[in-house]
Amino acid sequence: MENKKERFLNLFKEYESRIYNFIYRMTRNEADAEELTQEAFIRVWNGIDKLRSDSSITSWIYKIASNVCFDSFRKNKRTLKEETLEPDDEFLYDAKIPLIEDEIYKARMAECIRSYIAKLPEDYRAVILLHDIEGLKNSDIADMLGISLDAVKIKLHRARGRLRKILSKECQVLYDKNGDIYCEPKKGTKEKD
Repeated sequence: MENKKERFLNLFKEYESRIYNFIYRMTRNEADAEELTQEAFIRVWNGIDKLRSDSSITSWIYKIASNVCFDSFRKNKRTLKEETLEPDDEFLYDAKIPLIEDEIYKARMAECIRSYIAKLPEDYRAVILLHDIEGLKNSDIADMLGISLDAVKIKLHRARGRLRKILSKECQVLYDKNGDIYCEPKKGTKEKD
């Protein structure tokens, strides 16, 4: 059995960059992400002795990271302004996107979507990041956030719906030959922070 220091160092090496990236996506601020990542790993250190070997370590660490973010939001009373959303625009289909440019479009899509995920309310942002970006199961997210499985499903559905509305309003959405979606901001629209 590893001692506490070895176990912590192994967890830190394995999860530090993933937790930093998650917290950065939640806070949208490098300094806050660094500070909150340190806080999360201080809590990991303090709770490592209580962690059972059969527990889901990934869920446990992400729960700590989520709690650190929500504690910070409450402490600083920071919230994102919700934008007024208009009815969905029609998605556009463009079969002429060259395959050579697929990677460029994918990179643009990822950047475009990340910027709009950051505009979602904190609870929706957390659920969509944990599920769609980090790939965690709904049951693990429910445990992490201390909410029911049904609440996770509802928040995820609502977050995706709100994101879809924002994207349809703010982005030109294109589909390639394979049905993959690409987007870029519509001309004349500016990203609002």
